[in-house]
Amino acid sequence: MTSLIRLWSSSFELTVGEISRYRIQFDSTKHSPSTAWPPSNLIVKITNETPILYRGAVLSGPYNISASCIETEHARRLKLHPDNLFTPNLKPVIKCGETWQSKLIVPSNGIGDWTIDVLCEILFSSNKVKYNVCIFACVPEEATVIDELQIFDGKAVVSQDGTTTTYSSSIKYEFLKPHDIFKMPDLTTFSTRDIHLVVLTHGIHGSMLDELYLKEALEEKYMDRKTDRIIFFMSDVNHSGTEDGIEICGKRLAKELLKYVGWPWGPNNNDRDNISSTSDSRNEPLISKISLIGHSLGGLINAFMAGYLHSVTNGAFFNDVQPIHFITIATPWLGSTDLSWYIKAGLKFGVVGQTGKDLALIARSTEEQENAKGAVKEDTREQPLLLALAQLMSPSHIAVSKFRNRTLYANIANDLVVSFQTSSLYFHKYDDKLSFKCTINDQLRHVFVSLSPLDITSDYISRSIKGSSPIVYDVMVKPEDVSPPKVGVDMSMEEQIAREWHKDMSWRKVFVQLEGEAHTHVIVRRKWLNAAGWQVIEHLVNGHDF
Repeated sequence: MTSLIRLWSSSFELTVGEISRYRIQFDSTKHSPSTAWPPSNLIVKITNETPILYRGAVLSGPYNISASCIETEHARRLKLHPDNLFTPNLKPVIKCGETWQSKLIVPSNGIGDWTIDVLCEILFSSNKVKYNVCIFACVPEEATVIDELQIFDGKAVVSQDGTTTTYSSSIKYEFLKPHDIFKMPDLTTFSTRDIHLVVLTHGIHGSMLDELYLKEALEEKYMDRKTDRIIFFMSDVNHSGTEDGIEICGKRLAKELLKYVGWPWGPNNNDRDNISSTSDSRNEPLISKISLIGHSLGGLINAFMAGYLHSVTNGAFFNDVQPIHFITIATPWLGSTDLSWYIKAGLKFGVVGQTGKDLALIARSTEEQENAKGAVKEDTREQPLLLALAQLMSPSHIAVSKFRNRTLYANIANDLVVSFQTSSLYFHKYDDKLSFKCTINDQLRHVFVSLSPLDITSDYISRSIKGSSPIVYDVMVKPEDVSPPKVGVDMSMEEQIAREWHKDMSWRKVFVQLEGEAHTHVIVRRKWLNAAGWQVIEHLVNGHDF
């Protein structure tokens, strides 16, 4: 039997899209050996302090957190070596009032180093969830009280902000709050504008956390680069607001981006649109290049945003800033009209707000037409938004065509949210054996797995690294590769949208086959839970020069 002696604790709160990261360093040599010291292992306890009665409040939460505790040497490497695999200490869901406990084995030299991540899993609101992290030493039951007291160095040390308390000098820590992890640097402080801005945009009911793995993978690859610095633009402006419609979300994001890069610029900047008009006068933007990467609905938000940036700046934005990569991942380019009838009916009646109507290809009201002003042609404003965006001379079409590269990633199977036809832009078919027959039970299973994910096994991690590549098709599709429309056959709206996007631009199309919940795996929404998608992100990072 052993007893637990508390060495360190931290209390904090998170809201949608936020993560806390702790680096814990333990050194047993800070105390003299005794009947209570050194411990053979430590215990970490992470408690969701939200009252248990909130467990049923799913639509205002859910008030869950997830957590992992990994040796820092593993946590810092995005790509694990096949010969050095391990099963992470991970809890995908810690519910209200629940405590997760995990053992930390102290190395034989008595010095340990771990990284603890605590993530907020709220989806549907901007409410907050409180949590507490404690680290304990396991001491033998026969340890004397005097020896136990010697572990403490007198008075506990409380951090200036009151979030952490250290009870023993054997513990040193670094605490990265959400602002520290997602902080975007002030571009005006750089001596050069040789900066490549990479915009990462999440999908419906998503958050910045969904693209964190992709961000860190790109950072890891380019960490030693001395020139062409990469800066990531990840905004929380659409957290809990993705049901408001593609045009509203796109405008919100565009206005944040314009403000960040210093618009307006140029000799006549006082005459430009009043967006970010408080910016200092300058003759050039604060960045030189831009790439847009969007997952799911985020790809459509980026398409709208690109058109809005082009329109509201009268073409100046993409003339002055070089557009490099436009990448979409499991994006419903053609809407969601091929889903089950009950889902389509729900979208039409606004189950997920205006966004659902946009995806159902419903004609827009007068108010919605006004919202889309600036990203579509005037004579197409009555059309469903996705068709209007695709039109040859729409600002969005023009803006997307300006990018040096356009790449789309599409799941050929197991994506219960976005079908292969819509994410691949239509003109491709796969063997029926790969088609996923989606039933209402499958749809419900996807929802419940998202809210209550499965545990991670060593076999799952091994397959994610050692398994065959999930990339089954990677080809450049040019306008002339698209077959002509069939004569005498009415063209569906989905085909019209696809043909418009293929008229004057090439697309690199990458088709992916993943096991399990492919829609979240393909973006690696959570590093360990969605490890099946690691090779997809590796393909994206290595297949595009940033």
